[in-house]
Amino acid sequence: MVPLHFLGHLLLVNYVWSLRAGGAGKAIAYGAAEKGARVVIVNRTFEKAKDLAHKVGGQAIPLSEVENFHPEEGMVLANTTSVGMTPYSDETPIPKHVSKHYCLVFDAVYAPKDTRLLREATDTGAVIVDGTEMLIRQGFEQYENFTGLPAPEELFRQVMKNHV
Repeated sequence: MVPLHFLGHLLLVNYVWSLRAGGAGKAIAYGAAEKGARVVIVNRTFEKAKDLAHKVGGQAIPLSEVENFHPEEGMVLANTTSVGMTPYSDETPIPKHVSKHYCLVFDAVYAPKDTRLLREATDTGAVIVDGTEMLIRQGFEQYENFTGLPAPEELFRQVMKNHV
């Protein structure tokens, strides 16, 4: 598992898929585009996908084409949907055989930490990043913005380890 902040380096040479055009999907799409990645947006509502893709200079594809669209190997997948979150932890946003096209898979889901998407991506050899890292880092920023003090990072990590 790699920390989320390493994503910026890996994005320079990859297609980045964002499964959803909501808040986290937008942040990942903008960040990836800023780092020079070719961004592909998928959303249940194709119009939302097209709108975000236009804003970041990316491409939108319909959800129905996810299985068949793999322009190159070694892409990055960012799942920012709630698919796979408790109590639906047996669900996944993509079929396992599609995972083989990705070198890195990020899942914003943090409960459970070990989602079906991440287990299947591991089986196909991808590096995985779970949603707890994003959640923890958001907490750091919020704490520092609210208090003006550095976040107690180890305490945050220990709390997450004990409760998620």
